[in-house]
Amino acid sequence: MQRIYSRALALLICAVMFGGLIGARPFSSATEHELLLTGASSISLLPARSVQSSILAGQAGARARAELPTEQADNRSLKEELMAELRSAAPAERFHTLALAAPIVAKPVPAMIPGNGPWMRGELVAQTQRLDLYVGKNTFSADQVADRAAKLERVLRAAEDYFGTTLTRRISLGFYSKPPKRGVRGMAYTSEGRVEIYYRPDEDIGRATTVAMHEIGHHLEAQRYGEAAQRRADTILHEGLATWIASIRWLDQCGATSWRERGRQLHDAGVPLRLLTAERSGADNAYELWASFVEYLVRQYGWKKFNALYASGRGRAPGSSDYERVLGKSIDELSDEWRAWLAQ
Repeated sequence: MQRIYSRALALLICAVMFGGLIGARPFSSATEHELLLTGASSISLLPARSVQSSILAGQAGARARAELPTEQADNRSLKEELMAELRSAAPAERFHTLALAAPIVAKPVPAMIPGNGPWMRGELVAQTQRLDLYVGKNTFSADQVADRAAKLERVLRAAEDYFGTTLTRRISLGFYSKPPKRGVRGMAYTSEGRVEIYYRPDEDIGRATTVAMHEIGHHLEAQRYGEAAQRRADTILHEGLATWIASIRWLDQCGATSWRERGRQLHDAGVPLRLLTAERSGADNAYELWASFVEYLVRQYGWKKFNALYASGRGRAPGSSDYERVLGKSIDELSDEWRAWLAQ
């Protein structure tokens, strides 16, 4: 009974942290709105001024940024960086549990992507190697976001290492207070190279960073599979993969060491293990169930098959990928396999 109570409590805490993330799902329209570690980051902190003057300064040349020489970078491995980030012994075990590829080794600091990312409303307060950070009104302060710039760049690099895909264009990430729809926490506009995060000034910027990692995950999907494939991707794989990419932060904040364990926690808390109708149990529960399914597919069938499955999507409807052709099994059969895997 105590075990069930503890897991139910963990589920409740996680639901509170990420409430409303379902708003990150992209809208289908003519202009598709596609709804983050080694080394120190190159950061440029921009003084308080108008967005227009900030953009003009960035366009003037590299003097708008102060790049940190590579030899001054912190060359700790990704594993060591993650352990420091999570501040406990558990992350070491968690990292090995989550790793599905060869061990990650220290990598050089990524090169600065030149120029500016897309313009966003608000104040441009910092630029990293690949990110332009904006702040709107009544959200985190410009200083808070600027101070978070190095961590956001490291989060991006962690996501890239974990997923095995690297961004090739700058992304603009803006923090705002008012979402387009109640309960929405983040939106990724992959065709435009933008991410919007919605938090009030008294809320936890650490949790906002995890949401940003999820949204950046959508940009990494677009980088790997292309915009056309992402637009028609099965929601189970589209949102499940972005959540899986955010594993390093997301699972830690949910108190789980793997997506298999998280799936068990949800089951013990009374959440039905149903992929096609997962959203009926809440947005975050759905995202986590789908991430667990993604991890199962990758472990069982490998990345080559998973990539083909993702690209076979025929629309946003859950289950719309061509599971029969790519994996030789229906979504119902795969769901049964996944549930049996969770029970092992």
